Amino acid sequence: MEKLDFSEQDLLTEVGSIGTGHAATAMAEILGQKITITVPQVKLVSFDRVADYVGGPGSHIACIFLEVLGDLPGTVLVMFNESTASRLLDSLIPGTQLDFFNLSDLHRSALMELGNILSGAYLSALADFSQQRIFLSVPRLAVDMVEATLSVPMARLGIKTDYALLIQARFFEESSNRGYIVFLPDPSAASKIKAIFGVGSHG
Repeated sequence: MEKLDFSEQDLLTEVGSIGTGHAATAMAEILGQKITITVPQVKLVSFDRVADYVGGPGSHIACIFLEVLGDLPGTVLVMFNESTASRLLDSLIPGTQLDFFNLSDLHRSALMELGNILSGAYLSALADFSQQRIFLSVPRLAVDMVEATLSVPMARLGIKTDYALLIQARFFEESSNRGYIVFLPDPSAASKIKAIFGVGSHG
């Protein structure tokens, strides 16, 4: 993997920041309350290191999968740790009994919609910046250990994808409430993204 210079990292962070603004506005409308999402950390990371960034091997997460179609095809994952998923669902559907490892259809539907909103906000920012068309499939949800959720896109993409665009965001004010958006580009999209952000174009 090429090491990003400051200007490339600034571009990635800017795209993440724009996406954060879009996501916070959309989620505030859905939740009926102001929601704080910090300016995220945005990284290009090796695919095999994604688990380390999203809680570490053995940690449990709720993961929403969406296929990315159009000019930058791939897979996008929206991941919430247990405290974040619980807090978001309690805000969205107050007063309901929540079992993180056995979610009701209502809770599953709500999490998938939140994943749809977040991934749409970030990918819309990426599409605007890169002047590429991006579309999203219908979301799917899994609640499992990080390694198990990552095995799904890994099986589909195999060794074709060597890196991921990872956006780390903090929801509300507490540092424990974290969410992650991980974009795994197909090879054709990976080369486009590298060209767009100038990765590897300098000596």
